[in-house]
Amino acid sequence: MPRPAPPPAPARSPAIRPRVYLSPGVAVGPGKIDLLRQVDATRSISAAARAMGMSYKRAWQLVDVLNRDFGSPVVTTATGGRGGGGAALTPLGRALVDRYGALEDCLNAATSVELAALRRLLARRRAAR
Repeated sequence: MPRPAPPPAPARSPAIRPRVYLSPGVAVGPGKIDLLRQVDATRSISAAARAMGMSYKRAWQLVDVLNRDFGSPVVTTATGGRGGGGAALTPLGRALVDRYGALEDCLNAATSVELAALRRLLARRRAAR
């Protein structure tokens, strides 16, 4: 069975997507942040997992790790049933996504000259083929 397409790139398409070690054993990076963004967009951990091509179990594990690491939920869930279940970012989850996005923006802006130079090297290599 083919993998689902990856989630669409953010409009800003950052070249630098850091993994940030906030304390020993606590890291936040593009995978967890993309999952939170998908949960926010789909209002569902299951749909977010499908959109990212990962199992529901793996997505739930990542959400659980974030909830435990931050000592407070970053995602809340509602049990399914007649009205259906769902998931939503908490204010902490929203702040985490926003702060990470701001960090990406700062890093990409601060390294724009170097990134452009690296892209020129790649273009030169492609032109030589």
